[in-house]
Amino acid sequence: MDVLGSTVQISPGVVNITVRPGSVTNFTLSIRPARNYPLDLYILTDLSYSFNNDLSTLKTLGTNIANTLYNITTDYRIGFGSFVDKKVSPYVDVTPSSLTNSNAPYSFRHSVSLTSNITLFNSRLQAQVISYNQDAPEGGFDGFMQVLLCKKLIGWRDNARHLLLYDTDADSHQAGDGKLGGVVKPNPHTCLMNDTYGLQDVDYQAYGLFDYPSLGDIREQLRLNNVIPILAVTSDELARYTAYNTELQSVGATVGTLAADSGNILNLISSSYKSVTQKIVFDPVLPAGISSLKIIPINCPQLESDGITCSGVQIEQTVNFTVQVQLASCANNQTMQIPVRVVGFGTFTINVQPICSCGCESSGTDSRFGTTSSYFGSACECDNSRCDTTNSQLCGGTNQGVCQCGGCQCLGSYYGSACQCSNTLCVDPNDSQGRVCNGRGTCSCNQCSGCQAPFTGVYCQSCQASTQGACASFLCQPNLVCAQCALGQVNNTLCSSCPSLFLLNTTDISSIQVCPTVLSPASIAAIVITPLVVIAIIGVAILLTVMLIFYLLNRAELRRFEKEVAKASFAKNLNPLYISASTDTMNPVFDGGEVKGTAM
Repeated sequence: MDVLGSTVQISPGVVNITVRPGSVTNFTLSIRPARNYPLDLYILTDLSYSFNNDLSTLKTLGTNIANTLYNITTDYRIGFGSFVDKKVSPYVDVTPSSLTNSNAPYSFRHSVSLTSNITLFNSRLQAQVISYNQDAPEGGFDGFMQVLLCKKLIGWRDNARHLLLYDTDADSHQAGDGKLGGVVKPNPHTCLMNDTYGLQDVDYQAYGLFDYPSLGDIREQLRLNNVIPILAVTSDELARYTAYNTELQSVGATVGTLAADSGNILNLISSSYKSVTQKIVFDPVLPAGISSLKIIPINCPQLESDGITCSGVQIEQTVNFTVQVQLASCANNQTMQIPVRVVGFGTFTINVQPICSCGCESSGTDSRFGTTSSYFGSACECDNSRCDTTNSQLCGGTNQGVCQCGGCQCLGSYYGSACQCSNTLCVDPNDSQGRVCNGRGTCSCNQCSGCQAPFTGVYCQSCQASTQGACASFLCQPNLVCAQCALGQVNNTLCSSCPSLFLLNTTDISSIQVCPTVLSPASIAAIVITPLVVIAIIGVAILLTVMLIFYLLNRAELRRFEKEVAKASFAKNLNPLYISASTDTMNPVFDGGEVKGTAM
């Protein structure tokens, strides 16, 4: 078991338990906030124009921030980065003059990896300048994701408490906002920056390829990377970020009001750290198959309303919890892992091994059969020797059945409590068709019963002598000669009176027990006429279908022609080569029927 100390705050760190489905397994968990526990603090600051006076204040507080961390723990590291917005229109001015001056906009810029060198931190902080963007929301969430994911670049340590201070005076763009600038690919949740860090700034260059992350994306990465966010915002944005904080409470987020010039940032850091270390919050991830995980405080100083969260815990105060794990079923008989994050303290893991069977013992050698008997079943309630016997053998022997938990599991055609019965013993050896009871009775455990009258016998094969007339009628005796005529076995004048068609069973025609069935004239007519009628109906149906198809095609073609004619517009022009066949001549002296002349 892990011993609580300066670097171990959770004991045990790994728990291996075995659980039966439906039962509960308990163990005790201890948590103690360690004194002087390593701390990594990364400051992510808004450097858009509206934050100008805050940058001036922040530059004067570099050493004071380090002193504040030193009062918390001597093993601390501090880093710095800033953000403006995507370097894409319409978020920022993308004219050449705006992108080449000294305060040109950028998306996210990493300036100082986590370091204990306060001189380096201060010098890099003094080099920061204000930039600008064009819309009200900023692009801080792009930087937020990269700080969480680029572990090597940022310098997050494994055994340290991780704090991310995010300070701004405006809202942030989220998933979907990138469409306005033509950026539509979802954020890939991977580090997209060069992990090689020197003394130069490292800028996020994938701003034009991937959209902003969502609040859910950020919450998931905070959980996976064990980082606690501190949201420091101005009073006019407090309501908005308080709503964001509600979504991030499961990962230990806190929100605080930032003074107009960020002058109270030291108090925010100190109070947020105190809130984290004095509160124990559990964040488990339950796999399929685990029905419940209960964490019950034993000696919590102050239990909150959810019944799990413990607050008021002091440095080096040990708080114990009872952890109860219940398994739902044995659907997956493999070890399951339950990671449980304790916000700000680390993670412990529960390895659950399901118990899905009993380790049954052997019950010894059975003297009756000379076999080794053993128990089996989910509760060892079964053995392989308590079954019925046939011919002094369990279930009739290995060829007939197997003993399974007090009952015989019969093989092949065998059945019965001891697999003592089989239909094969009811088949007449003289029946060439191999029918059970010659098809005239029912096999009841190796014996034919219920033979159809007038048949009797072991296989229902014999007809009683007193009812030969009924036997002859039943066996189709009147048609035997005609059947032999059809097969050419006899040359008898009686053949001329036989029907022309027969249905014959030639398998056993020599025996009077199987006779042909004679077709009546009506049956013969039905056989001949029925196929002709069916063929005629099919032919008529095909002909009507073809005629209908041609009719529909001609109708569609006519409608298309009529539409084209209706749409046509023809201009009326005279043919210059055309000469009319008639000529009109006017009489110059004719006027309404009177002839005008000159008086003499």
